[in-house]
Amino acid sequence: TIDEMKAKLLSAAQYADVAATGASTALVASIGEDDILRSICLGDCQLLVIRDGSIFSRTRETTHYFECPYQLSEDSPDRPKDSTILSTKLMSGDVLVAGSDGVFDNLDDASLLEIVSSSNKPNIVAQKLASESRRVSLDPEAPTPFAKVAQKNRYANYSNGVGGKVDDISCVVANII
Repeated sequence: TIDEMKAKLLSAAQYADVAATGASTALVASIGEDDILRSICLGDCQLLVIRDGSIFSRTRETTHYFECPYQLSEDSPDRPKDSTILSTKLMSGDVLVAGSDGVFDNLDDASLLEIVSSSNKPNIVAQKLASESRRVSLDPEAPTPFAKVAQKNRYANYSNGVGGKVDDISCVVANII
Protein backbone atom coordinates (compact mmCIF):
# COMPACT_ATOMS: atom_id res chain seq x y z
CA THR A 1 0.00 0.00 0.00
CA ILE A 2 0.99 3.64 -0.27
CA ASP A 3 1.15 3.94 3.52
CA GLU A 4 3.54 0.97 3.68
CA MET A 5 5.77 2.57 1.02
CA LYS A 6 5.83 5.85 2.94
CA ALA A 7 6.73 4.00 6.14
CA LYS A 8 9.59 2.16 4.41
CA LEU A 9 10.83 5.38 2.85
CA LEU A 10 10.72 7.11 6.24
CA SER A 11 12.68 4.22 7.76
CA ALA A 12 15.29 4.50 5.00
CA ALA A 13 15.45 8.28 5.46
CA GLN A 14 15.97 7.90 9.21
CA TYR A 15 18.75 5.38 8.61
CA ALA A 16 20.38 7.67 6.06
CA ASP A 17 20.21 10.58 8.52
CA VAL A 18 22.51 8.59 10.81
CA ALA A 19 24.68 6.73 8.30
CA ALA A 20 25.04 8.94 5.21
CA THR A 21 25.92 12.42 4.08
CA GLY A 22 24.15 14.51 1.47
CA ALA A 23 20.54 14.50 0.36
CA SER A 24 18.45 12.52 -2.08
CA THR A 25 15.21 12.61 -3.96
CA ALA A 26 13.28 9.35 -3.82
CA LEU A 27 10.94 7.23 -5.89
CA VAL A 28 9.37 4.03 -4.60
CA ALA A 29 7.01 1.90 -6.66
CA SER A 30 5.38 -1.49 -6.57
CA ILE A 31 2.99 -3.45 -8.75
CA GLY A 32 0.30 -5.36 -6.91
CA GLU A 33 -1.34 -8.62 -7.87
CA ASP A 34 -4.23 -6.42 -9.03
CA ASP A 35 -1.92 -4.96 -11.75
CA ILE A 36 -2.03 -1.53 -10.16
CA LEU A 37 1.21 0.44 -10.09
CA ARG A 38 1.47 2.36 -6.84
CA SER A 39 4.27 4.86 -6.43
CA ILE A 40 5.38 7.75 -4.30
CA CYS A 41 7.76 10.41 -5.54
CA LEU A 42 9.67 12.98 -3.52
CA GLY A 43 11.67 15.51 -5.51
CA ASP A 44 12.43 15.81 -9.20
CA CYS A 45 12.92 12.18 -10.18
CA GLN A 46 10.09 10.75 -12.28
CA LEU A 47 8.24 7.60 -13.24
CA LEU A 48 6.42 7.35 -16.57
CA VAL A 49 3.91 4.82 -17.83
CA ILE A 50 4.12 4.63 -21.61
CA ARG A 51 1.18 3.04 -23.37
CA ASP A 52 0.78 2.62 -27.12
CA GLY A 53 3.73 4.90 -27.81
CA SER A 54 2.48 7.81 -25.68
CA ILE A 55 2.97 8.91 -22.11
CA PHE A 56 -0.12 7.61 -20.33
CA SER A 57 0.73 8.82 -16.83
CA ARG A 58 3.65 10.24 -14.86
CA THR A 59 4.56 11.20 -11.35
CA ARG A 60 4.59 14.88 -10.42
CA GLU A 61 7.73 16.59 -9.21
CA THR A 62 7.79 18.22 -5.79
CA THR A 63 9.96 21.30 -5.55
CA HIS A 64 10.21 24.23 -3.19
CA TYR A 65 11.20 26.38 -6.17
CA PHE A 66 13.24 25.99 -9.37
CA GLU A 67 16.39 23.93 -8.75
CA CYS A 68 15.34 23.13 -5.17
CA PRO A 69 13.56 19.76 -5.19
CA TYR A 70 12.24 18.13 -2.07
CA GLN A 71 14.94 15.84 -0.70
CA LEU A 72 15.52 13.53 2.21
CA SER A 73 18.37 14.39 4.54
CA GLU A 74 19.05 15.01 8.19
CA ASP A 75 18.83 18.77 7.68
CA SER A 76 15.79 18.77 5.40
CA PRO A 77 12.23 19.41 6.56
CA ASP A 78 11.00 17.21 3.68
CA ARG A 79 9.56 13.84 4.62
CA PRO A 80 7.91 10.93 2.78
CA LYS A 81 4.48 12.34 3.71
CA ASP A 82 5.30 15.18 1.28
CA SER A 83 5.52 12.74 -1.66
CA THR A 84 3.18 12.80 -4.60
CA ILE A 85 1.22 9.62 -5.27
CA LEU A 86 0.61 7.85 -8.56
CA SER A 87 -1.74 4.86 -8.87
CA THR A 88 -2.32 3.48 -12.34
CA LYS A 89 -3.84 0.27 -13.66
CA LEU A 90 -1.20 -1.33 -15.88
CA MET A 91 -1.86 -3.21 -19.09
CA SER A 92 0.17 -5.69 -21.07
CA GLY A 93 2.51 -3.78 -23.36
CA ASP A 94 3.01 -0.82 -21.02
CA VAL A 95 6.58 0.37 -20.51
CA LEU A 96 7.72 1.88 -17.22
CA VAL A 97 10.58 4.38 -17.20
CA ALA A 98 11.89 5.59 -13.86
CA GLY A 99 14.73 8.05 -13.78
CA SER A 100 16.62 10.78 -12.05
CA ASP A 101 16.34 14.41 -13.05
CA GLY A 102 19.46 14.04 -15.19
CA VAL A 103 17.33 12.07 -17.65
CA PHE A 104 14.25 14.28 -17.66
CA ASP A 105 16.14 17.61 -17.56
CA ASN A 106 17.98 16.67 -20.76
CA LEU A 107 15.46 14.65 -22.80
CA ASP A 108 12.11 16.01 -23.87
CA ASP A 109 9.12 13.69 -24.11
CA ALA A 110 9.46 13.20 -27.88
CA SER A 111 13.12 12.16 -27.59
CA LEU A 112 12.34 9.83 -24.71
CA LEU A 113 9.47 8.19 -26.58
CA GLU A 114 11.63 7.75 -29.68
CA ILE A 115 14.28 5.93 -27.64
CA VAL A 116 11.70 3.77 -25.85
CA SER A 117 10.19 2.74 -29.20
CA SER A 118 13.62 1.77 -30.60
CA SER A 119 13.80 -1.56 -28.76
CA ASN A 120 11.62 -3.97 -26.80
CA LYS A 121 14.53 -4.91 -24.52
CA PRO A 122 14.38 -2.87 -21.28
CA ASN A 123 18.14 -3.07 -20.64
CA ILE A 124 18.90 -1.70 -24.11
CA VAL A 125 16.36 1.10 -23.70
CA ALA A 126 17.77 2.04 -20.28
CA GLN A 127 21.31 2.14 -21.73
CA LYS A 128 20.18 4.31 -24.63
CA LEU A 129 18.29 6.69 -22.34
CA ALA A 130 21.28 7.08 -20.04
CA SER A 131 23.74 7.48 -22.92
CA GLU A 132 21.64 10.04 -24.75
CA SER A 133 20.96 11.96 -21.52
CA ARG A 134 24.70 12.11 -20.87
CA ARG A 135 25.49 13.19 -24.43
CA VAL A 136 22.87 15.96 -24.32
CA SER A 137 23.95 17.06 -20.83
CA LEU A 138 27.38 17.93 -22.23
CA ASP A 139 26.05 19.83 -25.27
CA PRO A 140 25.88 23.60 -24.66
CA GLU A 141 23.69 24.03 -27.76
CA ALA A 142 21.14 21.29 -27.08
CA PRO A 143 17.51 22.35 -26.70
CA THR A 144 16.51 20.79 -23.38
CA PRO A 145 13.55 20.94 -21.02
CA PHE A 146 15.86 22.26 -18.29
CA ALA A 147 17.24 25.07 -20.48
CA LYS A 148 13.74 26.32 -21.28
CA VAL A 149 12.80 26.54 -17.61
CA ALA A 150 16.20 27.96 -16.66
CA GLN A 151 15.74 30.70 -19.25
CA LYS A 152 12.34 31.59 -17.79
CA ASN A 153 14.02 31.77 -14.37
CA ARG A 154 16.73 34.07 -15.78
CA TYR A 155 19.70 31.76 -15.32
CA ALA A 156 22.56 33.54 -17.10
CA ASN A 157 24.10 30.35 -18.53
CA TYR A 158 20.77 29.55 -20.18
CA SER A 159 19.75 33.01 -21.38
CA ASN A 160 19.37 31.67 -24.94
CA GLY A 161 17.15 28.78 -23.78
CA VAL A 162 19.52 25.99 -24.83
CA GLY A 163 22.12 23.82 -23.19
CA GLY A 164 22.36 20.48 -21.47
CA LYS A 165 22.53 20.08 -17.71
CA VAL A 166 25.23 17.89 -16.20
CA ASP A 167 23.61 15.98 -13.35
CA ASP A 168 23.13 12.51 -11.95
CA ILE A 169 21.76 10.19 -14.61
CA SER A 170 20.10 6.93 -13.72
CA CYS A 171 17.13 5.07 -15.09
CA VAL A 172 15.28 1.79 -14.91
CA VAL A 173 13.03 0.47 -17.65
CA ALA A 174 10.50 -2.36 -17.33
CA ASN A 175 8.10 -3.96 -19.80
CA ILE A 176 4.74 -5.09 -18.53
CA ILE A 177 3.84 -8.47 -20.02
